[in-house]
Amino acid sequence: MTTQNTLVDDKIARAVQEAEDRFFENSIDMLCFLDFNGYFKRLNPAWERTLGFTREELMSRPFIEFVHPDDRERTLKQNAAVRAGGKALGFENRYLCRDGSFRWLRWNAAPDSGKHVIYSVARDITERKRAEAEREQLVTELRAALAEVRSLQEILPICSYCRKIRDDENYWHTVEGYISQHTGSKFSHSICPSCMVTVVEPELKKSGRG
Repeated sequence: MTTQNTLVDDKIARAVQEAEDRFFENSIDMLCFLDFNGYFKRLNPAWERTLGFTREELMSRPFIEFVHPDDRERTLKQNAAVRAGGKALGFENRYLCRDGSFRWLRWNAAPDSGKHVIYSVARDITERKRAEAEREQLVTELRAALAEVRSLQEILPICSYCRKIRDDENYWHTVEGYISQHTGSKFSHSICPSCMVTVVEPELKKSGRG
């Protein structure tokens, strides 16, 4: 009876292991076992799809070598905290790809102190990061444009004779200079029809008589 129970238990254990292996291999997210010594012990295929390196290449070097240099210090601090019994929840850093680019990953991790390993799941959030950067840039540009509009809506002191504009520091500027300084506008000079009739043509006639 004991032998039969053992066989049943072994069969169940194998079935569970096979199910876990299928989940590990087919997961869209990046799953890994990271040894306390800083080397990957196991990686699923999502790593190869995301970074371009083979799993063998990733496991042959300390994991920190694949982390962006600017992110290494805080990544090592987070790793130490997890090894000490903590968890990583929503931790973000950049990982090197085979083509030399970097991709943003978002991590959740927990330790198994008995086995000296960290179980982690990471998700590629590069596109989300790119969208956030584009949105921030758009907001910055909109704020700048709004500031330009507001500056033009203010009441400006202007000379009644030469038409220069006084700024907040009591300096006087030409209209062209003031607007160019406070906006992205540039000026090209021409002659309007009214000035052509009332100013330019009479001057030309005077010059002709002279």
